[in-house]
Amino acid sequence: MKSILLFTSALALLAGLQGTTAFAASFCEIRPGANPAPYTFNLNIGSVYVPRHASIGSVIGQLDRPFVTTTADGRYVQCENQVGSVLAFSTVQVAPIFPNPLPPVGGEDVTGKVFQTGIAGVGVRIKLGHPFDGVAPDSFVPVAQGPTVPFSAILREPTQDPLRIITLLGNATLIKTGPIASGPQTVDTQVFSTRFSQIDPAFYFNVKATVIQAQCDISVVSDNPVDLGERRSSDFTGPGYGTIPTPFSIALGNCESDPNDVTVAWATIRLDGVNGSVPIPDVEGGFTLTTDSDARGVAIQILRGDGITPVALGRDVPLMPISPGNTVLRLSARYYQTGDAQTIVAGEAKGSLSFTISFM
Repeated sequence: MKSILLFTSALALLAGLQGTTAFAASFCEIRPGANPAPYTFNLNIGSVYVPRHASIGSVIGQLDRPFVTTTADGRYVQCENQVGSVLAFSTVQVAPIFPNPLPPVGGEDVTGKVFQTGIAGVGVRIKLGHPFDGVAPDSFVPVAQGPTVPFSAILREPTQDPLRIITLLGNATLIKTGPIASGPQTVDTQVFSTRFSQIDPAFYFNVKATVIQAQCDISVVSDNPVDLGERRSSDFTGPGYGTIPTPFSIALGNCESDPNDVTVAWATIRLDGVNGSVPIPDVEGGFTLTTDSDARGVAIQILRGDGITPVALGRDVPLMPISPGNTVLRLSARYYQTGDAQTIVAGEAKGSLSFTISFM
């Protein structure tokens, strides 16, 4: 009888120990315990630039800008897990998701993964790092996709040491989702919140940034019209002959661009024929004379400032990156012979182009 009683007592003691272990097997909690309320991680991206005419889906500033951020008051989430237990984590959308399709960014399909920031035309994609990417031991493993917010994850492995989320690691990318107003645009928005097993909500994630368009607002042509001078018909020796180029320039003023050269905005030019001038097939940069010109057998060709490289017509051609303040686009023009010597007719030779400057 005594042995039976001792055996029963041992079982009861063991069961009690097992019950205590099961109670503490898996949990997450906000610490320190005196202030268990949700807290906020703030990411301040600072000032970033975007070319005025950048296409939808363009990166604003740096692609996958790494961040490490901590809270101001020292609170954190601590999770502990033991064999056989599972902890859950998920992000909860606060800001709306941009609803329209977007082109891939950095090779990744970002449609449905870009949050609206409250500033028209500016979206943000957030990827979380350790311990939410499933790479290292004792980390949450994303379910069905990577750690691009919004997502959910689970922790199945037992934690060797308590898992403390004191700092938040990840990557942030600002993305152009539409037209952006001129002037500095200030982003300050709560993007998402989080929940853990036994904590809902745990912490919030807030993004701050200032988005500035890289552009210029003044353009002045050095010579208008550009005087190509007088030439003798005997100077033209055969089809394809070109006279010595005459330089001219377009000055851009009040330019705003990234002083750190993270975002390089290029001034591009589009040249289109007007007043009867039209591009000449197979002669890049070449265009016919206006309909009121007397001369025959010649055309005009636009070149870069080097006097060698033709500038294509009818499409955007990048010329040079803009600089803060003033930027000068250097070009040149010359007569170009289109016919045989006997087709050259002396007279007034005029060409006419319109130009559009864009910032890409």
